Amino acid sequence: PVPDQLSPRTFCPPHPENNMSDPVEITPTQSETSPSKASKKDKKRGPEKTEEFLLARFKGDGIRYKAKIIGIDDVTDARGDQMCQDSMMKLKGIAIAARAQGQHKQRIWLTISLSGIKLIDEKTGVIEQEHTVNRISFIARDVTDNRAFGYVCGAEGQHQFFAIKTAQQAEPLVV
Repeated sequence: PVPDQLSPRTFCPPHPENNMSDPVEITPTQSETSPSKASKKDKKRGPEKTEEFLLARFKGDGIRYKAKIIGIDDVTDARGDQMCQDSMMKLKGIAIAARAQGQHKQRIWLTISLSGIKLIDEKTGVIEQEHTVNRISFIARDVTDNRAFGYVCGAEGQHQFFAIKTAQQAEPLVV
């Protein structure tokens, strides 16, 4: 056959004796013949997560996360991103200084439910702090650390910022 008439799967290598080309059939590899696997994005992971489904997780005792308390700081306002970020940096500085002296952050279980937030000591199981939803006025994530966030709670004129570092990313907690 003339090279123009060859099928797409035919290859003509040069012949060693006379430089003529004899067609050689090339068989497709297994990866070329097997159907392509669906990408992870194409696969569904169970039922679609509706707002009702997501809220149902926080009913009852809520969801428990492993975390550490970075610190607690008195703040002037009930809300504000910059105020929270400043307080977070201040508390992280104090935590670094304490770490240099051999002190560790307190390990806790952070429980988030529809009723509020509980900070429970990991070793003793004692509830260290319990804040109802109506007393929490602001939640902010740390822009420098995706595992840290904080929240402001308290009564008028007596607000405190609680800085928390979680074992996993804090983004789902803040949203």
